[in-house]
Amino acid sequence: YPKVNVYEYDDKVGIVAEIPGLDKKQLNIEVEEGILTISGDKHGIHEEEGANVLRRELKASSFKRSFELGELLDGDNISANFKDGVLSISVPKTEPEKPKRHTIKIA
Repeated sequence: YPKVNVYEYDDKVGIVAEIPGLDKKQLNIEVEEGILTISGDKHGIHEEEGANVLRRELKASSFKRSFELGELLDGDNISANFKDGVLSISVPKTEPEKPKRHTIKIA
């Protein structure tokens, strides 16, 4: 949890995650040492006073998903949007480093 789709475009990688029942204050997205981590906490539902609970399926929980970015993704310029329980993350690609070429003078 959460389930995700990962898409590759010419200039970026997109991650879309379904996270119903949370708001963006309960989500955390961070990058550390090339690992993108999505985590969140879902707090328990307020119980009605004076009522006996006959069945309890709604409970507090937390989750964490991690993705290795690799060398071709720019972990410093990630953007994210959260709307209607769907988290969209955009990770730009970096330009691959071109091999350097130089001439060596023969003595």
